[in-house]
Amino acid sequence: MLNSILLHLSGCEGCDRAIELAANIALLTSAQLRGLSVLDMQDAPHEGRVVSAAQVLSDSGRRAYQEIRHSLSHDHFQEVASRFGIDFASQEIVGAPITSLAREAQFHDLLVLCCPPANLQTAQDLTTWQHLELAARSRVPTYISRGNQLVPKRVLLIYDGSESSALAIRTFLAHPPLPHARYRLLGVGAASDPKAERFRAMRAYCRARRSELEVGCLAGPIRRGLVPYTQKWEADLVVLSLPQNLGLWSRLTGEFSLSVLQQTELDLYLVG
Repeated sequence: MLNSILLHLSGCEGCDRAIELAANIALLTSAQLRGLSVLDMQDAPHEGRVVSAAQVLSDSGRRAYQEIRHSLSHDHFQEVASRFGIDFASQEIVGAPITSLAREAQFHDLLVLCCPPANLQTAQDLTTWQHLELAARSRVPTYISRGNQLVPKRVLLIYDGSESSALAIRTFLAHPPLPHARYRLLGVGAASDPKAERFRAMRAYCRARRSELEVGCLAGPIRRGLVPYTQKWEADLVVLSLPQNLGLWSRLTGEFSLSVLQQTELDLYLVG
């Protein structure tokens, strides 16, 4: 059951739709919705540090732009939350975005972020990789909106036979934020054989909770086949597990969630 949802009010492209999405989830689950923006002052000049007038002007302009974006997001958040009739509150704090959001997420059941496609990202936004880092550090289920979907209708549950992927699916189904969506369980890797015991067990588990569940299996290398499969099935949301320690190796080998974020505009639900 979802009791409290934390939404990052970043002001990025697509943030307005992410706000509507989070409000809809809060309405469907009767959860409280908390909006939080983080004013990043890490690049502000420190006392005693010599900087040029041009640098000061540039930093001031960047902060002013950031404050305007946050203000607009807070205004839209309050308008949407009031319209939906949900329990809500919002605030802005100063700090490092990833550290601050990860710390605050501990007191909520779901973290909602907005990560626009690469061609719509600006220097003010967290990068794709930083969104994954935040999801891993938050230690709570994380919904990454791409700013496209108001109410995702097709959910793809990825199961590779591991305990982590099973946990991600169980967590999602325990308090589904999208109870009216169409669901499909996709067996990949070690669970790509429909006759395998672990796949059959997961299928039975999911169908006990979603009787209309569809099933499928993806043979072959996951990294080559997963993204085309999501596009072929026309998924709106992909449920994946996420390693808690995202290091250089994850970047080099192409972590599944990173591939989906970089190569598609699909929403992600991640559990680390």
